Amino acid sequence: MIKRVLHNLSKKEILTLNRRNQVYLRPLNTPSAKRVADSKLITKRVLKRHNIKTPDLYKVVRTPKQLEYVNWNDLPNSFVIKPNQGSRGRGILIIYGKKKGKEEWISPKGETVTVNDFKIHIQKIFEGRFSLGERRDVALIEERLKTDNLLKKYSYKGIPDIRLIVYNQIPIMAMTRLPTKDSDGKANLHAGAICAGIDIGSGITTHAIKLKGKSILADSYEEVETTSDLTINLPLKGVQIPSWDEILEIAIKCQKASKLGYVGVDIAIDRDKGPMVFELNARPGLGIQTANKAGLRFRLERVEGIKPKSVKHSVRIAKFIFGGEISDEIEQISGKQIVNLVEKVTIYNKPRERTSKRKSKQIKKGTYLTKAFLDTGISTSRIDKGIAAKIGYIDAIKFFESQDIPKKFDSFDEAEKFINSEESRFSAHEDIVRLAKVFVENDICVKPVIKIILDLRGEKKEVEAIISTRGDMIYPLLLGRKELKDYLIDTSKTFSK
Repeated sequence: MIKRVLHNLSKKEILTLNRRNQVYLRPLNTPSAKRVADSKLITKRVLKRHNIKTPDLYKVVRTPKQLEYVNWNDLPNSFVIKPNQGSRGRGILIIYGKKKGKEEWISPKGETVTVNDFKIHIQKIFEGRFSLGERRDVALIEERLKTDNLLKKYSYKGIPDIRLIVYNQIPIMAMTRLPTKDSDGKANLHAGAICAGIDIGSGITTHAIKLKGKSILADSYEEVETTSDLTINLPLKGVQIPSWDEILEIAIKCQKASKLGYVGVDIAIDRDKGPMVFELNARPGLGIQTANKAGLRFRLERVEGIKPKSVKHSVRIAKFIFGGEISDEIEQISGKQIVNLVEKVTIYNKPRERTSKRKSKQIKKGTYLTKAFLDTGISTSRIDKGIAAKIGYIDAIKFFESQDIPKKFDSFDEAEKFINSEESRFSAHEDIVRLAKVFVENDICVKPVIKIILDLRGEKKEVEAIISTRGDMIYPLLLGRKELKDYLIDTSKTFSK
């Protein structure tokens, strides 16, 4: 059951069917917007106007009379027949190839399909057997996409797709659906496909599920670790979805184009053409929560009221807020926390006695927030002189600058000799721990070292830092190797959440 897979989540995190309908679908998805999503034909037209790619449409068959005049030999050897208003992936007939010299085609399972089979299937589409509300429908014959080379290793016959839930122009959750033998090569969870959750920040798969059975109350799922029915069954966790940023951008553009306030966007990756939109869903299901082991309600409420400035801004917001699940797993395995190349760090003021009302007010703030660059190229950390003064080390700076110190040294050995002979004089000041030799604009200099207390990702640390000038540094604070032993640095990201 869904509850069993999501048992670690609170009720406030999970989106229920009633809440989805009452809070999101009814107020946000207007009848005109739903008509766009409910018709694959209208969807194609709307998306085309916004330069969003969809599979090529070969033919629309609207009536039994038109069906009799279809020249099946004029079609490519491989194609797909689907109902215009089909729901839950029902009524999709995939044709994998054509037998040479015969009016016979091949299904994903290798079965022979004839013209008569096509006519029977399309007649069922006309009757509305696969459509919303069993309304009479029309049949679409369209391009069968070629599976991306990477994802081909994870799917049986058919093409995998990616479902994204988009709200407030921000992708909030995603999963990929992988065709299996049970699903007859279709990327449909209820037909038997495997669904794997995707980390929004990285585009890497996390957890995977498969429909176990159905009951009157709810669908039942089981967790799976590998693909099935393939010559070589591969692990489903840790798969990098190709073109991930482009997929996120397409999903956002689809919401704008369709005017749906809450939408499911289904995207497939063609081997030659890249990401293409299969369809839009005005009533996306809730199984995506199970695949991600995460609640939609929590994520929906996180983005409430945010106003993205552009599509790329929306992508950055989504990756910033909802990324990091893969990072969490790496942390568990390695025992080290993953941090970004640039982090926001809180530096604590140096404790000192109050000498005036003005100073008392300054000390009361207690902390200084700044950006820190995690620099593995240096051993000892460095702090900007201006910040050091603000947090209480102005006396140490004045004392150091009042001493007779050469502005530069000809060699490190010369600087080392100076430190060995004079360090005790400087260490007499209560705030100066020692002296250190550093490169400043190609000159060898000696600088004072102080101890500061800072907070990095919730961990309070005492750090030795060389007082430097802003011209020597790309950020006000550089954290060196000595402070980074217990962390893994993700060089692709900046700023912590």
